[in-house]
Amino acid sequence: MSRLSALFFTRVQAAPFYRALHEQAVGLLPAGHGQVWLDMGCGPGLLSRLAHQRGYRVTGADADPAMVRQARRQASHLGPEGPRFEVGRLGEAGQALGAAEVVSAASLLAVLPDRPAALRDLLRLLRPGGTLLLIEPSAMMSPQSVRHYLAGQPGLRDAWVLRLWARTRQPARLVQAAELVVPGFTLAQHPLLGGLVNAWLLTPRPAGLKLVEPTP
Repeated sequence: MSRLSALFFTRVQAAPFYRALHEQAVGLLPAGHGQVWLDMGCGPGLLSRLAHQRGYRVTGADADPAMVRQARRQASHLGPEGPRFEVGRLGEAGQALGAAEVVSAASLLAVLPDRPAALRDLLRLLRPGGTLLLIEPSAMMSPQSVRHYLAGQPGLRDAWVLRLWARTRQPARLVQAAELVVPGFTLAQHPLLGGLVNAWLLTPRPAGLKLVEPTP
């Protein structure tokens, strides 16, 4: 991607509804007290900054150097205690970033060619007992559903971002619950933005607890 792409996604992340839904997703985790949070595919860094505000020690990583530069600019006002941002991708480069109590990936799985491998790589970054947070559009994210949602949200600022998101989402790349069921982990689905987006939490399953698979 280019500098222009990084600036465009910075504008997208500035939409109030977009920030609010990611803030809600981060709020699904307990407040941090210096625990490590690794945000993979961080883009311009919104989720990383929100996790920092919740008290976590955050590293954001993205394969695109232009995104990383933009993320650093967006967080520069937070000073040396704010999130740090590095160029890195899943796989061996991701492992070099270290392990974390929380690993997040927003709008990432749907664009990666090998989803099972990506999920394994994300889980490998977790420290024992850690949590994986995934944020992806749901099957409801369509132009028709967005029009219905916006009809009940008169005056929603930057509604064009949501309309564009719905038009550009590829239904064939939908992230479904069945793909996220991992032995030894519980999977919890949290609908956001009127069900247009899902936040998924994968947490280690206590010994002896029967796993109930979510309905796709």
